Amino acid sequence: MPSDVWSCPVLTYAKLSFEDRRRSLQEDQRILQEDQRRRQQEDLPLLTRPTEGTSGPDKVQAVASKVNEAVKKVYKSTGSYVQMLPWVDDHQMHIMNIFTKLCLVEQVDTRGKPQIKGNNMELDYKMFHPALRELYEKMQSETREGNPNKGEMKSYEEIFKFQTHHEGTPIKRIVISGSAGIGKTTLIDKIAYDWAMGNSETLNKFKLVFALKMGSLQQSSNLEDAIFEKLLAKDTVDESALKEFIDKNQDKVLILLDGFDECKITTTDTSSFGSILKVINRKLGPECWVVITSRPPLDKLVNSSLVMKPFTHVRVEGFSKTDINEYVNKFFPDDHDKASKLIEQIELSDTLSDLAESPMLLLLMCLLMGSKENTLPDTMTRLYNKALNYIFKRKTRDIKDAEISRILISIGKVALGSLISRDQSFAFREGDFEKTALDAAMNAGVLTSERVIDGLDTYQRVSFIHHTFLEYCAAMYWQSLINTEEFDRILDQTVKTESTEFTPLGDPRSSRLTRYEYLFRFCCGDNEACTNQILKKIHQGRDSQLIVTCYFESQSKELPQENVISSLLTGDIDISNWNNDSTNAFFHFLKQVAALSRGNDYFSKVKRLVMNDVNFQRFGTDLAKALKLMINLQSLSLIIGSLTPANTDQILLSLATLSTLTQLDLSGNTALGGYVSLLVSQLMKLKRLKKLSLLGCSLVAQDVSPIAESMGDTLVDLDVRGNRALGGCASIWGPELGKMECLQDIHLERCSLQGTDIEPIAVALSDILTLVHLNLGDNQALGGCASLWALHLKRMNHLKELLLVRCNLTDADMEPIAESMGDMPNLSHLDLTGNVALGSCAPLWALHLKRMNHLKVLLLPLCNLTDADMEPIAESVGDMPNLSHLDLTGNDALGSCAPLWALHLKRMNHLKELILATCFLTDADMEPIAESMGDMPNLSHLDLTRNYALGGCAPLWALHLKRMNHLKVLLLVWCNLTDADMEPIAESVGDMPNLSHLDLTRNYALGGCAPLWALHLKRMNHLKELILARCQLTDADMVPIAESVGDMPNLSHLDLTGNDALGSCAPLWALHLKRMNHLKELLLGGCHLTDVDMEPIAESVSDMPNLIHLDPTRNH
Repeated sequence: MPSDVWSCPVLTYAKLSFEDRRRSLQEDQRILQEDQRRRQQEDLPLLTRPTEGTSGPDKVQAVASKVNEAVKKVYKSTGSYVQMLPWVDDHQMHIMNIFTKLCLVEQVDTRGKPQIKGNNMELDYKMFHPALRELYEKMQSETREGNPNKGEMKSYEEIFKFQTHHEGTPIKRIVISGSAGIGKTTLIDKIAYDWAMGNSETLNKFKLVFALKMGSLQQSSNLEDAIFEKLLAKDTVDESALKEFIDKNQDKVLILLDGFDECKITTTDTSSFGSILKVINRKLGPECWVVITSRPPLDKLVNSSLVMKPFTHVRVEGFSKTDINEYVNKFFPDDHDKASKLIEQIELSDTLSDLAESPMLLLLMCLLMGSKENTLPDTMTRLYNKALNYIFKRKTRDIKDAEISRILISIGKVALGSLISRDQSFAFREGDFEKTALDAAMNAGVLTSERVIDGLDTYQRVSFIHHTFLEYCAAMYWQSLINTEEFDRILDQTVKTESTEFTPLGDPRSSRLTRYEYLFRFCCGDNEACTNQILKKIHQGRDSQLIVTCYFESQSKELPQENVISSLLTGDIDISNWNNDSTNAFFHFLKQVAALSRGNDYFSKVKRLVMNDVNFQRFGTDLAKALKLMINLQSLSLIIGSLTPANTDQILLSLATLSTLTQLDLSGNTALGGYVSLLVSQLMKLKRLKKLSLLGCSLVAQDVSPIAESMGDTLVDLDVRGNRALGGCASIWGPELGKMECLQDIHLERCSLQGTDIEPIAVALSDILTLVHLNLGDNQALGGCASLWALHLKRMNHLKELLLVRCNLTDADMEPIAESMGDMPNLSHLDLTGNVALGSCAPLWALHLKRMNHLKVLLLPLCNLTDADMEPIAESVGDMPNLSHLDLTGNDALGSCAPLWALHLKRMNHLKELILATCFLTDADMEPIAESMGDMPNLSHLDLTRNYALGGCAPLWALHLKRMNHLKVLLLVWCNLTDADMEPIAESVGDMPNLSHLDLTRNYALGGCAPLWALHLKRMNHLKELILARCQLTDADMVPIAESVGDMPNLSHLDLTGNDALGSCAPLWALHLKRMNHLKELLLGGCHLTDVDMEPIAESVSDMPNLIHLDPTRNH
């Protein structure tokens, strides 16, 4: 191996710490006795050892200077070298050759408000109001897209520069997290070294820096003991003077604590804390700077007993793609072919790419690549098998494979026990292992050991070098149990855990990357018997990625069981956002089924296939072969991938023989732009294609003609949204649209259309009598100039729906638009959503609405309408006899002022549906609204969704609901309703004889307290549909709900979707379902139901004679 690989300036390595194992027991006992004595002392000063008098100022400064020199000497010498791998002897690297990249995860001020570095915007928490959350997230998404660094720090020095949001005070508690081997320890060593060398201006403000390994400490450890044991020789300085300096100069002291997760914390009782933990929680030394590293999760560190707000949290990331490439090329300076081959293998595998972020594992890959095979194995199991053989045989060349296997199985027994335990503690004692296996694994370097002092107990703590090695060994032991009851018990336990645990919100892992993924994969590796047993269990949870990955690991020559195949090859297959490894495993599975199915036509079941973000350059040929077998395929979506004209042509060729394909979606494949003409011959063969989507494909004007020519006589729906190059040149491509004689829907949103583009488009489409839907949304250049283009709309007099969403329309645009639409007798639907300039000026434009007297649906959401706008709108709408649906969603200025505008509603007495969602309505608004609606005899549907101020005060407004006694549908979704609101609502609804549908979705406060409100439901005995989806209902709520519903004889539909607390406890509530024996439909989707729940539910449902539809979908 070349020597200069160690001097690469952009490399990160993990330091593997080793404590001195030969320290005498007598010294340990003395230290422990002193520790017990000190714990009885008061801890008012930072360092708890009592002092005899106060040292003079000169002496204190002199001691501080002496300590400064002593610890700098440590950091410059032995502390400046990093051992790379336990099994690679004598490979150490100087700290200056190490680069660690940090990424800011979150900064929190004293009130918990997130503040992103570099963003000076004061976050208005109104933006987090649910009504505006989607808009806020869209804004943030756009901001992130414009900032590719996503908070990445240029230097670790930035962690010392963050301040609280309001006070502007420095944040002196810093948590650094990252996985094993990712470089946390190296970062701590680098900070200490830079301070010692004077390399950092930021660090120069610190007089003293103490870098300590927490793995050798315990809960009661004191700071001064650790300093003198690890960094300073005993009796070299006056301890009292050092304590005094630290107490009086806390801002000049930096404490670096590495490996908090390795420190045994048994209780959160702060009275048991030594001074180190008290420094962390600011009970001592609150102005000292403290940096703590830890593996995730951080719940044992970040809590009310230790690290509290404010603190800075950063995540250590491993190698970037650039770092990986540079390192591999450095490793093979004279063999560029080998370097390129390894880089390609890593890039083609998401699993290898993830592993290569770890410096330790990347080095191992390079070592394996340097062996005679000249390639890495295809499966993870074979990779780790090869790696472990390499590790063992490097130390013991004549060791047999069978002996290595015995050792791995032996230590794997301990690993598996910890892996499937509830607390998953991965730090072991020597006595946990069989001695000969322990010695062999320690000698090879698979296990490492360090001394730990735990109370009066001193022992060697044993750890695996990386968590994936622990999982591999655990799987080898599990494999050895095949065909035993113990194997089945472990399988039941892991699968049960998988089916009942859910990935937390914000967890960066894919939902597929569950707790035991690698354990399953390794256990299936090259073992058909284990694979069959595991797949038989996990296919019931329908984790398709895990199923195909496990089957791939097995490299079995036989197919899995038929029910496993059928769970994957269904009528609807969606492999959106699968990584390269899962996709590769999927196509391996398809090849095996095609080759070995022996007459079983599994592929004919597939009717819809969706592939999102797939590497088609790699998998295009495999896909084309599979498509030929899917003879009943109706819909194919190949979205946001890497399609090129060449592999698209190959895929389309495979579709040519399919007579069933009606929908093709190639959206997001930007390489197709400008090359559609190359696909004409294949497109022409898709004789039954009805819908084509080319959204965001970078199409140019010349691409429209081949589309129109090849599919003009079949296509009914064309979607070319987001192809901005089409703007300003419709004179070139617009006339081509006229060739599409069957077209019904065309989507031209976000195409940067100009006013001059509308005429050629309208002229071409005017002769297509089948066209009913035209979407021109988000073409903002159309605003302010409708007088130039609106007159052309009337040519399309067969249109039924026209969307002009977010087109920057102004009041001046409305007259020419209305004038044209008045001459479009078939137009029944007009969408003006998001044209904010229409707000506050309706008197200037609303009078023109009445010209469109054939309209049935008018949408005006998010138009900034005010109370002053409502009178002219109502006046015009009142003269539009066909208008039945009016949507005013998101016009929040209508809130708190309904007395000024609601009286005008009654003019629109022909309306059937009125939507006032997210209008910030209050209790005071409800009386005038209800009064007007009482005079609207045709109104049957009222939507008050997301008017949060209605919650908690229904006694003030619900009584007015009964005035609207002609309503059939009432939506009170997400209105913050409480148990106290339900009685007055039920009382009013009980007097509304026509009301048949009530939707209370997402009123979370109703959960857990149904005994207080459910009894009122029975008052609404004329209801036919009741929706209580996502109300956080619990098992205790089901008894009173079922009891009331049982007394509602007309109720036929009950929706309990998304009440996830109902999962795993159906035996407590399912028996009450049978009381609702008149129900016809019961929805329990997304309730986290498990196998345990299904039996009692099925038993009750069998006693519900009228039930014809039960939905238990989206349950694990």
